[in-house]
Amino acid sequence: MKIFITGGSGFIGKYLIPIFHEHEILCLSHSQHIENSAANVKVINGDLTNPESYINELKNFKPDCCVHLAWYGLPDYSIRTNTKNLLAGISLIESLAEVGCKKVFAVGSCWEYGDVQGEVKESDISNNLGIFASFKTSLQKIYESVCSEAGINLIWGRIFFVYGPGQRKNSLIPSCYKSLKFGKELKIKNPFARNDFIYILDVVDSIRVLVESEIKSGIYNIGSGKSSYVWEVVNYVAANLGLPHPYKNMPIMVDGNWAEMSKMKKYDWKPKFSLESGISNTIIALEENS
Repeated sequence: MKIFITGGSGFIGKYLIPIFHEHEILCLSHSQHIENSAANVKVINGDLTNPESYINELKNFKPDCCVHLAWYGLPDYSIRTNTKNLLAGISLIESLAEVGCKKVFAVGSCWEYGDVQGEVKESDISNNLGIFASFKTSLQKIYESVCSEAGINLIWGRIFFVYGPGQRKNSLIPSCYKSLKFGKELKIKNPFARNDFIYILDVVDSIRVLVESEIKSGIYNIGSGKSSYVWEVVNYVAANLGLPHPYKNMPIMVDGNWAEMSKMKKYDWKPKFSLESGISNTIIALEENS
């Protein structure tokens, strides 16, 4: 299969490209170097907001599938940055329709569920969305319309709270590691928040399954199917450093949501990494790079 990838230099992209070793890859890079010397990967420089910077390469490549990971500027969730990404995404889907691409996997977000609590299904809808989720949902609706008219199979993957080696330094686990390792004060906004944490290798494996399978267009949750408190994550980090748990005798709360995973189970997919093992792997990598 010929796969066109955007956002290959990002957190997910760096793990995804190597597992597509059986496919021919064309990767669009936006002023960032992609560390990959594999023979099946070609990297081109371009800007999604300017289709002329990549359209000729795309026409020559003739992709069977596109994996759209790019969302520039994170963790900047401003209207300006989201608008830029929305317009870039629209330009991309227009280009993909023009070159005859037949399948698109695009990254959505669990934030698209807004204030829906508990186990969330792909059909759940919230009318209370933040700015980032509103833009993501808008792009999903636009993609649905364009893909329907162009005969493109659209897979919209709503990824929950992905973590693992290489994530941003200000993310929960790396920041907790730094504070605990060097005896600094923990700065946790809401230890009672409950999220669906999913390890990076499970995320890219689920994307592989969705891309390689004969699968119907639609929204697919990508999560562990379980919820964990932020304070539990902090305690796991401490345990991996041989330190006492910062949080003890915590009350049980019910806020938060997590993925209902029955659609992915139909394709015999389930996470391979527990939260404990994923955090352990992440701490090992942080220790090696400290």
